[in-house]
Amino acid sequence: MFAARSKSQLVFPFVLGLSLLIGLLLVAQSYNGLSAGGTLEPAAYLPLVVQDGQSPPITPTPPPIEPGAPWIEQGTITISSYQYDHPDCVITTSPGDFIYPYPRINHDCVFQKPRLDRTFTAVTLHNSYVAVTVLPELGGRLYRWQDKITGRQLLYANPVLKPTAWGWRGWWLASGGIEWAFPTDEHGLNEYRPWDAATEVLSDTVSLTVSDVEDQTGMTVGVTITLDADHTYMTLTPFVVNDTAVAHSYQYWLNAMIALGDNTTHDQTEFIVPATQVQVHSRDAAAAYLPTAGNFMSWPEHNGRFFNIYGTWDYYLGFFAPNLNAGFTGVYDHTAQQGIVRVFDVAQLPGNKFFGPANLEPNLYTIDDSVYVEMWSSGVTPDFWTYVTLDAGQSKSWTERWYPVNQLGTFDVANEFGALRLAETSTGATIGLQVTAVTSGTLSLLVDGTQVASWPGPFVPEQTVDVEWERPSGVDGPITVQLLDEQAQVLLEFTP
Repeated sequence: MFAARSKSQLVFPFVLGLSLLIGLLLVAQSYNGLSAGGTLEPAAYLPLVVQDGQSPPITPTPPPIEPGAPWIEQGTITISSYQYDHPDCVITTSPGDFIYPYPRINHDCVFQKPRLDRTFTAVTLHNSYVAVTVLPELGGRLYRWQDKITGRQLLYANPVLKPTAWGWRGWWLASGGIEWAFPTDEHGLNEYRPWDAATEVLSDTVSLTVSDVEDQTGMTVGVTITLDADHTYMTLTPFVVNDTAVAHSYQYWLNAMIALGDNTTHDQTEFIVPATQVQVHSRDAAAAYLPTAGNFMSWPEHNGRFFNIYGTWDYYLGFFAPNLNAGFTGVYDHTAQQGIVRVFDVAQLPGNKFFGPANLEPNLYTIDDSVYVEMWSSGVTPDFWTYVTLDAGQSKSWTERWYPVNQLGTFDVANEFGALRLAETSTGATIGLQVTAVTSGTLSLLVDGTQVASWPGPFVPEQTVDVEWERPSGVDGPITVQLLDEQAQVLLEFTP
């Protein structure tokens, strides 16, 4: 079913003693989450088994390595699970029910059953910078995303599969990772069941496509996830194909559940949204200082509170950002000094949404105190109230790229080449830069359009640039920072 590439990573010298060899084998066996047909991969790069009641530990930072050909690994991941699909607990629906033919469940029945371990096939795409693990049998979700530079897992990993009361079916698994929500708003209808999967390995890219023929519409929904040899970003290409004889209305969203601080979300987590207004989707009724659903609020400050910082939230909040002024969004945990950047063509992707549970108790969705926030995207619709139609024989797709950053802080602009921070100070400015690939060229600072300082490359993804510039006496005017390639073409630019 999967075409996994075999790659031997450890070489045992002939002179190793028998006792050492046995010890190494026992250590290898302790990683019971992912194996690849006898191929032993470095432990720092492997998806981890989530044991009952535990969050996955941070893996050590791997040693520096030169960019090389990406590869695919296949194994398993085991997760403790409530029996949400137990025959005693499943409620069959009938025509006329909005979610038909999908099932509802009896929550009381589910929670009276003992939890079981479920083992899922795990397909991991690797390059030198990141590892991306997908569980085809759990809605095709992108379940793990590791920044190999820092060793951190970037996505929330619920230690248990527990059905919440949210979603159109009346139950939704807050499993973590990135889910593909279709054909309705919110979390969709088919994210809990097995999807088809196919891999492709080329000389400089690896990709995995997961897809499902959705029951209500008969349309095929899917996404292709690609890593290349040279970049820190993963390329996501969601798609919908209508092979039926009639048109269908639908929504399609990507929902990333993010926890950048050891499977939790610190108060100093920041939502980076290049907008001056956002639109409230939902909020706690007690948050009377916020607009009601469908109305707009100023961003990032509203009524004297900076809502871009998660620690200022007293109550849960979900909001859309339909009017971005640039093609990027992000989340950055200033405590963990780890972030996620999402870049795209702002003219082609109308949908951007964020959510934080804030005052919602974790026991609604998990068995420990782990906390996540959500970053959503859609190339189809700007909000959950707007459905679109796909005619018979037509298809829809879009592309976006996601990459990790670290030790960067609040970035002001981002694109496929990197993320840039520029902060003016009383004496000059501080500049931060993290590139997505080895980049020759120059980091240039201009005052009133004239270059006054520069820093030569090459710049590398594993080293965040952090420089200070002192403004010379008599040099006045607005500051601009540019990342230039070797031909002096602008790759990235920001003016406060």
